[in-house]
Formats: sequence, structure tokens, C-alpha cells
Amino acid sequence: MQRQRQQFRCGDKIVNLEVQGDTPPYHSAMDDIIIHFPLACRFRVGDDEVVFLKDKSGERYKPWRIRHYPDECVDVINRQDSYSLQSPPSSAGSINIDVDVYNTHEPNLSASSIASSIEPLNVGVHNAHHRTLSASSIGGLNVGVYKTHHRNLSANSIASSYISPAQTSRSRSPSASESLPTPLSSPSSSSPSIPFAFRCVSPADKGMMSLRSPPDSFQDGRSSPFLFFPDYAECSEYSEYDIPEPVSHYSLTTRQAHGKQVASMFNIMELVNQFKELKHEVRMANSKLHKEEMHRQTLDQLKVVQRRVDAALTQNFELHEYPIPRLFVILPEKKRDKSGKSFFEIIKTKNLLQEKFRLHFLCECGEQTCGDNYNLDTSGPGKMDKNHPDRIHLADHEGYEISRPNKFFEQYGPYVLGVLRVLQACVGAASIVAPPLVHVQTALDSMARVTETVTKNTLDAVTMSIDYLQTNLSQEALLESFELNSENPEQSATSLKALEGADLRRLDTFLRNKDQDKILGKLYRVTTSKGHVKWVCLEHYEYSYKAMAMASFIELVKTYRGVYEQYLCKVTITLPNSNAADDFFDRLKDDGDKINELDLTLKWVFTTLDLQQIVRAICRSKIKFLKMDLSDRRTRLDPTQTENRYRPLIDLFSNRDLQTLSLQGIISFGYRTGDLPASFQSSSLRTYQHLNGIGAKDTSKIAHILSLCPKLVDLRLGSELASIIDDGLCEAIGSLHSLEVLHLWNFKTRDDHPVKGLLSNVINGTKHLRELVVINTPVESWELQAVVETFSRTLEVLILDPIYSEFNLATIIRKEPAQPAYKPAPVPSSKSGMSWRNSTQQRPALQATPHPVAPFSKLRQLHLNTDLSDDSSQSLARIMPRLSLTHFGLYKNIPMDAVISATDFSTVRSVYFCKFTGADLIPMWKSFPEFGGSNKIESVSLERVRSPGTRLVRDCLAKIAIKRLWIGGVKSIYLKQLFSTMDLSKLEVLAIVNCEYTWDVEAILAKRHVDISDKLRVFVACNNQCSDIGDPNTYKEDARNGDTDCYARLRPHQVWTDTSVNDMNLRHKLMVRME
Repeated sequence: MQRQRQQFRCGDKIVNLEVQGDTPPYHSAMDDIIIHFPLACRFRVGDDEVVFLKDKSGERYKPWRIRHYPDECVDVINRQDSYSLQSPPSSAGSINIDVDVYNTHEPNLSASSIASSIEPLNVGVHNAHHRTLSASSIGGLNVGVYKTHHRNLSANSIASSYISPAQTSRSRSPSASESLPTPLSSPSSSSPSIPFAFRCVSPADKGMMSLRSPPDSFQDGRSSPFLFFPDYAECSEYSEYDIPEPVSHYSLTTRQAHGKQVASMFNIMELVNQFKELKHEVRMANSKLHKEEMHRQTLDQLKVVQRRVDAALTQNFELHEYPIPRLFVILPEKKRDKSGKSFFEIIKTKNLLQEKFRLHFLCECGEQTCGDNYNLDTSGPGKMDKNHPDRIHLADHEGYEISRPNKFFEQYGPYVLGVLRVLQACVGAASIVAPPLVHVQTALDSMARVTETVTKNTLDAVTMSIDYLQTNLSQEALLESFELNSENPEQSATSLKALEGADLRRLDTFLRNKDQDKILGKLYRVTTSKGHVKWVCLEHYEYSYKAMAMASFIELVKTYRGVYEQYLCKVTITLPNSNAADDFFDRLKDDGDKINELDLTLKWVFTTLDLQQIVRAICRSKIKFLKMDLSDRRTRLDPTQTENRYRPLIDLFSNRDLQTLSLQGIISFGYRTGDLPASFQSSSLRTYQHLNGIGAKDTSKIAHILSLCPKLVDLRLGSELASIIDDGLCEAIGSLHSLEVLHLWNFKTRDDHPVKGLLSNVINGTKHLRELVVINTPVESWELQAVVETFSRTLEVLILDPIYSEFNLATIIRKEPAQPAYKPAPVPSSKSGMSWRNSTQQRPALQATPHPVAPFSKLRQLHLNTDLSDDSSQSLARIMPRLSLTHFGLYKNIPMDAVISATDFSTVRSVYFCKFTGADLIPMWKSFPEFGGSNKIESVSLERVRSPGTRLVRDCLAKIAIKRLWIGGVKSIYLKQLFSTMDLSKLEVLAIVNCEYTWDVEAILAKRHVDISDKLRVFVACNNQCSDIGDPNTYKEDARNGDTDCYARLRPHQVWTDTSVNDMNLRHKLMVRME
């Protein structure tokens, strides 16, 4: 980005100088100013005098500097402007003038501009390095030299006679000024010589710069110029210079002789300095030691580059694979029962399943805290000194309640057991900080838990959990061999089998109290110098990064109403103009290494140069996840802004640090991007989202880009606008061998036929597909059937909406592998009789044989807006009990009672049902907490609700509090009944699609403004409605619907209408919450 500059003006000359300082406050140095204005001595802004900046001790900074005045021009005042230069009258004697030279290096200062009639002149030289004073026209000269750097002076070249220090130090008599003779420049002067004196003074003597008259010790009546030097006996920096102590006296006859003498002296000093520098350079160039040092530095740089490459590869993998902390344990919540008896005293006579469990994350601050093949180093973030704990410990968080302990232990039991053993050893080896096992009751407890060590109850809880898991895992033949290193227990963590990314993502479904704020146990994600990802507590995080100056950057983000998410190092910001962009990216350049993710929206009609500067700033930073909304609309673009408008975006694909790129708000991407350069290398992107309409001219450009992104794992194309797909784009998608996530929105062919070859290419190209989302895209039915069947054992998300042909699930589900035969093995009976299956009968153990994966066993989101056969419905009902879904959507074309009854709604967050009756959904209504259930459903989408049971739907929505409601295909009478009674207290999104939305319907909502949340937004699309609903230009407090009735209205900012609403977009982005 462009650096700040300060404008200086002297007469007609104006210069813009770059200011110094990486962060505000900026300043301008006197060294830089004097190059352009050699005679500058003071500055002024308007009528105000500018002062030089000082440090905390009150001394001026060296070199001298002035503060930065943005949008102001600083006037430079030269030395000849600072004093009134005029010839003195003969009766007034001489006038002495100081000329100060500050930190000058190369310019030659000519004094010819000073009037020759001026009498004695004081020239104060401050820190002069290489300056030749041409003083041919200077008369009587008093030269005060301060801190000169070149002092190899020979007194023989200046003086031949001696004046005693007593004479030079004698005070001037009051009548001295009256006895001054006629100036030397006068033709009538008959004096044969002028006394020239040297005197050594200390650096503390600051009075030398004052105007002085010659001492009255010279009784010959002639003016005596003085040349003052620092006292080298008191100043060590001048000890190497041989300045003679005697003060010599040399007679000169004219002012010109004095000027030549001073000029010759400084020429000699300059030559001596140049000789010393040249001698030093020759000595270093010929030094063998210097050559060896350069060779060693080259090897070290190669090693650093290799380490950075290895760290980048490791970091790219772990950031994608470990989105949440991977070390956690399970501990019982209660420490005592209602009678006050210790929990550990009664645990042997009670089934542990009747107690509540909590999941606690661990801080990964130890030496090695990861699973197999991932030995985390302790360099960089998370490394503590000897005064801080550096062993694995519980995070400072109350934990998360487990909703289904039995299934949780089946899934994660062996892993949790191994982590518990490591934690037990760490607890015994050192005191560690841990939270209490119950919620903190007072503020005092919250403060005390930061410093108190683990209590005996915590140790007992860990021990009891280990005994319990070991016993029950042995019964279920799930116990794995694990050896604990007692000397270094943290090293034992490396022998644990690491959890896969899918297992970590599924962990959220077992938590009863969902982590809605994404606190993640108050742990922070950091990366080490070797690229490993670690999750550490706040204490370790702050200790490692306490030197970071993030406060000003966060304040800047808030200035533009942005959000900084500290736990994820993510910034979300909207920039209104180019000045805001310059300001933000200037700061990003300094703090960019701390920001991992940027969500950027541009809200002005930018130019290509603006976009180029933004892209360059992003490429210089360490941003790994970038989401850009360019907000381009056809109505706001200038017709001249066409070709190459988006050309700078190509540089983002070649950025080696960027892993995720999401682009939206783009029009005609292919035409306005231009040709890719021939030097374009393969991209390192793992995720690319092109959330824009793709035209016929865009497909070839996007296909070319995809062919240069061989590492893509996640690909999402399309938007609510119609897009075109052709054979070239299909082949490019199929060539992505690492593809795991594929989202397609609103695609069609040029001739409106079903898309052919796309999914078959995916089958031939990729090996592991986790997410398949096909929205409003007609595809060949046999290709869809084949791709779902091929990846049924790896799919986590399957969304088909809509599919206009029958989808056969039965053939896929029937291929479920047979269960392995039981091979009984003797297992010791449990001493406590505890089992999460509530059974006291001893179960036979299985040998360690891998269980084959059943179709759809990993599904987290299932949305089928398509016809299902009766056979498919029955097969789906058979597998629903074992699925832990977060979203479930279904279209009813045949009876689906068995499917709904078999669904486990305890993990579901959002639902979509089309053509269902209210009675069909009774199992779902019963799962809400208000009716005695335990689900966490936040979003409900109902389309074309049918009788019987429409009243049941109204009654249920009146009792449950949800955040998002999508309602479609109903009449106005039903909407009025629904909105009159439903619970609006937590509602944030209300989508009304394909309904009879009239004035009286809106009046129902408007009159309930007291019950409505401030966050509520109403989306209205494809309805039979009045033309000006939601139009702020025609908004009034009341409205009339063609008769005398008057209706209340919602505020314009609460309503989005057809121009900005797409029903597909609403249903999936607001309800499913896939992002």
C-alpha cells in the first residue's frame, strides 16, 4: 500500500517526503528535510510554530524530528529568513550572526548569499560530516564547531602564534562594544593582521552558540574571530584525534583568507574520512573470515527455506484436519449426592450411566501432545518458561455435558482411556491448573481456580473414569494395547491413535450444551514454527504472544464495524471506500501474520488499481482463508469498466500461503479476467468457492483455473443465479483427484437438457467424496445413483434438492456388509457391574477384527427432496436409528410414518418437510424440550403442510422457541392464525415463500412488535402480495389494501422482498447453515 507522505514548502518549491515509522505516530527526520532545504532551521504550520519532538527525558531525538501533519503543508523557514540581515552602521560596531548546520552530508553550503558587509559571523556546525564551507565573501568569522566527526586538524595550518587561555577566558568589559574598530571590510582599515584564537571548551558549554563579541584582552582595537572545539579530555569520542592544546595566534589580513582557511580545514577532514572508509572496505573484501561467514550464511538460509517448506506442508494438512481441539477426557459431573455423601463412596453400588458426564478439553502445552506420526514441538506459541506449567492440563472451562454416553463411549472410549492415563500421570508428576468439576458459583471461585492446583476429587474422578472405561471396554473387546511411559508421560500421547477429521467433526453431535459461541473450551489455535497445530489455554497463549500489539488493529476493525474473532484469528469487515481500504491494509501489512482468516466485502465501485493494491496486500500477509465479496451489480457498473477488471484476482490463485478462496459478487468473470499468464504455476488452494452465476463465456476460464488447482479438496460452484455448465467444465471437475466436497447450485446445459458426464467423471477421478450437494441442477438419474452408491460409505453430507426422478435408496442400503461372527473369549466379570448397556449379563468379546463400514453410516446431513419408492422408504427407516444427523430434510410422496418414527431427533439442528401432515410430524414435536424431549432444533422448514394436523402445527409452534422458520405454499388465513400464536421471542429469520402474504398478514406481525426480537428479518419471495410491501420509498406507518381497512406495517429494514430473495438460497443457507 502507499506510504504516508508529508508536504514541505519553501517559497515556490514544494517537496513530498515519505514519513518514517511503521506505526503511528509518524514523523519526518531533519536528515531527510535538509537534503531538499539545506538552510532549513524552523518550521511552521499555518500560524503555529512546529517544535522538535523530545523523548521521555526531555531531550530531543537524534536526529532531530518533527511530527507528521496529515493533509497539511509545512512551511520551511531558512536561516537567512530567521534573522534580519542588514549592514551595521559604522557607529554601532559589528553584528554577530549564528548559522547552524544540522546533520548535513553532501551539499556544499555557500555563504556568498550573505552580505559581505556583515561583520563578524558565528557559524555553528552541528554533527557536520562532509560539508565544505565556501566563505570567500565572509568577513570577520566566529566559528563554533560542535561534535564534528573529523578532527585531524593541524594547528600549524591555522595558527602560528599563541594566546593564553587566561586571555581567552577573560570576560568582556562593558565598554568593549564602544571600542570596536571599523569593520575589516572597510577600505580604510589599516590593520596589518587579525588575531585568530583557539580555545578548548567542554561539550556542556552550550553558551558557545550565543552571539559574542571578541574578548577585551586584545588591546590593539581589532576584532578577533574565535574557533571553538570540544574539550577532548572530557569527551571520549574525540580521544583519537590529536588536537593541540595550545592556542595559537595567526594573523590574517582579509576576510577572504579566513574563509579559505576554514574551507581547507573541512576539505582535509572529508578526505581523511573517505580514506578510512575505503581502507575498511578493502580490508573486509580481502578477509578470508568474511568469505567463510558469507558461505555459512548461505547454508543457513537454505536450511531455513527447507524448514519453512516442511512447516507449510504440515500446517496446510493440520489446519484442515484438526478444526477443534483433539485432546479431551470424560469426567463425572457430580462430586457429592443429595445426602452429602461422596460420589466416590457410592459409585461401586450405582450404575455410572445414571450420572452425568462432562467432556473437558486439554491444553496441549506439553512437549509432545499429539497422536501417531504428529509429534508436536514446543517452539513458538505455547512454550512457557520454568515459572509456568508446561504439562498437559485441563482447560479452564466447566466442560460440556454428554447427551448420549453409551454411544459416545462406543465411538471414543479407547481414545479417551489413553488420554486419561496420560493426564493421570501428568497430574501425579506436577501440580497443574484445572477447573472444578462443577460450575463456578461465585466470582471468588472464578478467580481462585486460576491458581489453585488439582484437588483430590479431580484425581479421584480421573482414576474412577479410567477404571470404569477399562472394565467396560474389555467387556466389549474394544480395549487396545497401550503402554505408558512413567518417566515422560506426555511422550506416551504420541502412541495414541489419532482421531480423524470426521471423528472430530462428529464430536459436536454428542454435546448437550452446544458450543454456539465457538469458545472450544476457551482454547486458542496456534501454529508452531514447524507447522503443527496446537490448542492451548489463554495463559499459554498470552505468554507466547504478549508482545503482540493487537489493540490498535482491533480498534481499526471496529471503526469500520468489523468483527475480530480472537479464538480463530478471523476478521470480518466491510470497507466503504478506497481510503478505508488503504488504512486497513496498511495495518494488515504489520499485523497480517496474526490473521489467519479474512472475510472482506467491498462496498464501493472500485477500480482495477484499487483491486490490485488489495490483492498485493493480501498476498504479502499470512492469510490462509479468504472470502471476498466484490458486491458488483450490473446496475452500478460503469460501461467502461469491462475488460481486465478482475485481472488482479488471478494472483490470489498463485499465492502459496492461501488455502481457501471464496469469491462472490462478480459479473462476467471470464471476460473481465483476461488471459492467464504463461508463467502461472499450479495453485496450492485446497478450497475454492465461486459463488457467482457462471455464463457461457466463463466456463472455459474456470475450467482452466481448476486444471491448475490439483490439490483442491473442496469445490463449490454457482449461486442463486442460473449458471451454464459444459463438457470442458465437467472434465475439469473430474480431473480433481483429491476432491472430497462438491457443491453445485443452479446449473443447466445450453440446451436445457440434464447435465451429462459430470458425476461419472467424479466417480472416475476422486477416491473419497465426503459432501455432495446438488441444488436445482438436473443430472442423469443413473449417474446420480452411481455416485451416491460409490461413495455411500464416506458421505457425510448428501443434499439433493430437487431431483425430478425417483431415487432408489434400497439398492444401496441392501449392500450393507454382514456383521462379523462372534468368537467368544473369556472376559473377567466387572467388579462393579457397571455397563452403559444397562445389562448385568456378561457379553462375549470379539477379536480385534475391523468392522466393515455400512452405507451412510457417516451421514451428518441428509436432505432428499425427491420421490422415494416404498422399498426405499422402508430401507431408510431401518438405518435412521443409527444416524446422528444435524440436518434432516424429506419430501413425502408415499407414507413416511416409519421413517419419522425411527429418526433420532436428539442431534438434529434443522429440519425440512414437504407435503407432510401435522400428524406425520408428531414424533418430531415430542422431541422438543417443551414437550419432554431433548432435541436442539433451531430451524424448521415446512412446505405445503397438509391436513390433518395443521392446527397441531400451529399449537406446537406456539410453544417452542426456534430461531429460523421457513414456511411455503400456504394461504393467508393459515398465516394469520400461525403468526397470531407462535412464539416470536427468539425468531431471527422468517421466510415466507409461495404464500398469500397480504397486508392483513403483515399487520399481525407488526402489532406484535413487543414480542419480536430485534434480530428478526422477514424474507418474502414468490408470493401473491401487494407490490410495495417492503419498499422503503412507499413506506408509511399504516397501509390500505384497496378498502377502508387500515393495517400496521413492519419497518423497511426488517423486510427483504423478491429482488433480493431466492427460496433455494434461503432454505439451504439460512436453514441448513452449511457454512
